[in-house]
Amino acid sequence: MEDQTALSYLSRRPGISGRIKSSPEDFLVEEILDDGTQLELGNSFSRPDEPDGRFINFILEKRDWSTSSAISEIAKRLHSTHKQFSVAGNKDKVATTVQLASAQGTSKEALLSLNVKDISIRGAWIAKDKVRIGSLLGNRFTIKVKDAGADARERVAEIASELTGSFPNYFGSQRFGSTRKNTHEIGLKLLKNDFESAAISYICDSEGEKNEEAKKAREQLRSDLDFARALNYFPKHLRLERSMVAYLAKKPGDYLGSFKQLPRGMLLLFIHAVQSHVFNLLLSERIAEAKNEKQNSSPLNSSSLELERGEFFCSESFGFPDITSASDSGWIVGKIIGSESPVNEREKEMLERLGIEKSSFRLKTIPEIASKGTYRTLMAPLKDYSFNPETTTFRFSLPAGSYATVAMREFMDKKS
Repeated sequence: MEDQTALSYLSRRPGISGRIKSSPEDFLVEEILDDGTQLELGNSFSRPDEPDGRFINFILEKRDWSTSSAISEIAKRLHSTHKQFSVAGNKDKVATTVQLASAQGTSKEALLSLNVKDISIRGAWIAKDKVRIGSLLGNRFTIKVKDAGADARERVAEIASELTGSFPNYFGSQRFGSTRKNTHEIGLKLLKNDFESAAISYICDSEGEKNEEAKKAREQLRSDLDFARALNYFPKHLRLERSMVAYLAKKPGDYLGSFKQLPRGMLLLFIHAVQSHVFNLLLSERIAEAKNEKQNSSPLNSSSLELERGEFFCSESFGFPDITSASDSGWIVGKIIGSESPVNEREKEMLERLGIEKSSFRLKTIPEIASKGTYRTLMAPLKDYSFNPETTTFRFSLPAGSYATVAMREFMDKKS
């Protein structure tokens, strides 16, 4: 399990404690489209129909629904399937959010006439192209902190001064599993070809499991590894785990084959979680080194880290880093390490510590989830930042792929 509190903080001053996501009204997310357009909760938005368009693009506003669940419910109401829909990014469940989505095989009128509790369609139009994952610029967040410390005004002002408009671009805890937080551990085992241990972990790990029936089932199966018997008591909602259990009941010992029962998207999550874990560890190490060098002098910021081999600077687009645009200065773009990444000594040592190497990401046994590697900025901007001390409410915009929970840890965690 990745311990996010062990990752280095950019700021030094202790945070204000408190809780976020106490209710959907305390965590608002408004998508920023890739052309810079800001969607707003409660407001209608539309664009002209495009001739010969095959898709319906629409604005989805939801409260206390995950994006996936909301799309599934909409698809069911329209007698369609989840595969006919697409979004640019997934939004939190315990939140009130607005985002762009696409549908195929339906009409504007059908979407606009939907009546689903806590789901609203704020506009729809015919489009030639569908919305694709990643085709957004960022998100604007409005986050209320409950039970913050009495000196929140002063603490927040001090921390904001230290951050100078940026924070470490760590992957948030959501990346490692919603409850059990073991996704990267399973991924590491897959990269080491330890399929038996990986399968047992995925099916049987119970730490963090909130459903009591599921917890007991996982623990029972771990104790006896009787997969045929487990089919009688394993909860039906653990659909993916049950598919692996059923396979192992028929083909004992074929743990690699059991993983191939899972959708490719699920298998990719394991590998991406490892890459995210490596990125977090490397960035945390560099921030710790920079803080030690500066000790208690000037604050760290986006320019406090030095460019290392294989990295580059990028410029901005609409105030956000644009990793497709290299520059002589700006935001440092680091690596999400894969099989073709040009690793330096620091990165090589980190991989060795974890018992893998970059060639591990070729995954010859499951080539469909091999990863060549990609890039991510080391720091992220806190754009349009503000704080209301009367309501302990933060407001800021982040680039796509950056986590509001990671930004908030700088303001909330004690940093002991």
